[in-house]
Amino acid sequence: MTLSKAITLLIAALLPSLAIGGHHEKAEAVALAAQPGQMMIVYHWPCANAERGLSLLKDMITYERTASPFPYSAAPAIHADGAVVSVDVHPSAESMEQAGAWQESDEEWQRYLNDMADACGSLEDLTASVLTMQ
Repeated sequence: MTLSKAITLLIAALLPSLAIGGHHEKAEAVALAAQPGQMMIVYHWPCANAERGLSLLKDMITYERTASPFPYSAAPAIHADGAVVSVDVHPSAESMEQAGAWQESDEEWQRYLNDMADACGSLEDLTASVLTMQ
């Protein structure tokens, strides 16, 4: 085998790994949780049935994405203490207030909240931390 043929075979063998070798680099970059001026709310709810509570929260978030007239993002999580958590990001304080008013008046959203109360326990155990991003 000639040297040029060996180099060609080596390049052909390595090319696929070189092409995909950096595919993860962009995925490792993490976006900001929120931009300055946006509002972040961290809801924390100790839950007697965390599995069911998390499932209901995911359903609620899916509903919000299509039904809310005020766009915001929400992500479900489980806290280190086992509580069900939602991290919501609103574009502004005004938008956060509008979304809250919509939630209070929307019967389907309230049904999800009541179902979560059945799974988790008292609504009084639900806490919220509101952050203004800087």
